[in-house]
Amino acid sequence: MSSEETHEVPSGAIGLARLAVGLAQGIALYLLYISIDDKTWPSTDPYVFAPLGVALLYVPLLALQGLGNIRLRTLIPWLLIAAGVMAGLAWYDIWTRVPIFDAYNSDYALRANITPSFAVFFFGAVWLFIAHALVAGGDADRRIVARYTTHFDVAWKLAVQLALTFVFTVVFWSFLWLGAALFRLIDLNFFETLLEDRWFSIPATTLAIAVAFHVTDMRAGLVRGTRTLVLVLLSWLLPMLALIVGAFLLALPFTGLAPLWKFGHASALLLTTAAGLIILINAAHQDGQQLPPRVMRIAGSIASVMLAVLVGIAGYALWLRVAQYGWTADRVATAACVLVAAFYAVGYMLAALPGGVWLARIESWNFYAALLVLGVLLALFTPLANPDRIAVADQVARLHAGKVSVAQFDFYYLGRAGRYGHDALVALESDKSPAIADAAKLMLTSPTPLLATTIQPDIRSRISVYPASAVLPPNFLAQLEKTDFNHAGGLPVCFYSSKGRCDAILIDVDGDGQDEILLTNSDGPEYNPSVYRQINGRWDLYGHFAVGTSCGAFYNALRGGKATLVPPPATGRDVIVGIFRFPFVPADRENQNCQ
Repeated sequence: MSSEETHEVPSGAIGLARLAVGLAQGIALYLLYISIDDKTWPSTDPYVFAPLGVALLYVPLLALQGLGNIRLRTLIPWLLIAAGVMAGLAWYDIWTRVPIFDAYNSDYALRANITPSFAVFFFGAVWLFIAHALVAGGDADRRIVARYTTHFDVAWKLAVQLALTFVFTVVFWSFLWLGAALFRLIDLNFFETLLEDRWFSIPATTLAIAVAFHVTDMRAGLVRGTRTLVLVLLSWLLPMLALIVGAFLLALPFTGLAPLWKFGHASALLLTTAAGLIILINAAHQDGQQLPPRVMRIAGSIASVMLAVLVGIAGYALWLRVAQYGWTADRVATAACVLVAAFYAVGYMLAALPGGVWLARIESWNFYAALLVLGVLLALFTPLANPDRIAVADQVARLHAGKVSVAQFDFYYLGRAGRYGHDALVALESDKSPAIADAAKLMLTSPTPLLATTIQPDIRSRISVYPASAVLPPNFLAQLEKTDFNHAGGLPVCFYSSKGRCDAILIDVDGDGQDEILLTNSDGPEYNPSVYRQINGRWDLYGHFAVGTSCGAFYNALRGGKATLVPPPATGRDVIVGIFRFPFVPADRENQNCQ
């Protein structure tokens, strides 16, 4: 498209329009933010807040890039479609959840209940990027399917614009905070206070993004030069990665596949490698207008064939895990990645066959692959192929088919699977098997539902006791195996999960000369870890330490015996680690209101 056709409006007017969009976005996001602080509508209705928040976050960015690049007759319908898709994904994400309740941090619970998951934000952005590039390319060529050179140019321009916009925004805020530091040197804190106020920081950020989009759009030569430099640099990595992957595949006949299965995440690593090859092959091919050097063409052709082998091994590894343990949400997502990677692998392998221009056939294949990615993402984030729905149905079917015993079944997994897992537990509560029904009922009726289920039978072997010379009392282990506690939900996740290790730290919390037991996960510390105390030969919940999940120093100090406990012992002693104090909250005082 010519510049006259592209910019139907003068660049000055486009710049003002972008600033207006950025300012409007900033004000709207600020209003959403203060509704959370004030606990007013729309934050009180997650089915309104989440869709509105996601749409306001992403759709204005599409408008910023589309102004001046996409005709308004195409841009406006596309923005409406994008808003509808993102709002729908956010609404469904909220619908699939079970609300979170947190007695210690009601603000955290509020934000967790109304904010879509990270996956919606990340993969929603990926979906919008691909779709926007296809829409912009088609509008530029005045056809539904644009020429490959147009799609290539539009997609890479958008990628570079986003990268430069991110860098500009970071530098923008860096200089603002530098200015605040200068004012602090002379005891003036008004500038720092201004930067911390959301009424300023949110609109300032969106305006900075609008400026960055406009400047990069008006300096198309700079963007194109940056793109060319990045692609050239990436393309020269292709021979190196092809050599590494080739050596890996040649070594497999001698090592066998057994070491891959021990790794635990073989499929993810193989698929990541495949994605790297796809990116580098496209960096070498670019828009197909100019052949790369011979060494790069050879490496690209070999890499295109090796893709099929990598994806085949990844698919086989996934199939083995599913056959042995059934579907989980992660495995469903991995299967989606395998599907997309296999589509690329087949097309690239066929494109590498002799005849015609080097890898010319990947051009049309890339377009269809982009459509496939859009479809797969929509399927994963809708009922069509929701990973939790598929995984829950498969795991429950395995339980009923006797492929896994009730003692080995991970009921905790259903508790983490949102609405689908909750509905499955409700159904299992009426199961004809008393053992299944009791386990499901325990999960649903526990004071902390997400943590209550049957304890894993091999838990003894997965508990690390601190200090190293200590041992767990036999009556505690016996009580543990019966899940006979007054507050079963106080036990860490590792006691119910089929994987992971637990820590039991013996510490005299009440100062009576007898150790209590603090329980936590070995891999990921608990939020407000539970402490159990023995009274008349029985162990029950005594209270919690007010500790965040990021306070690793607290756990390290207790494990190493370097923590200091301070009185008063009557209510349980606080822990001092360095300059930090972690208060102990007795169980009988946790739910008392301040009078």
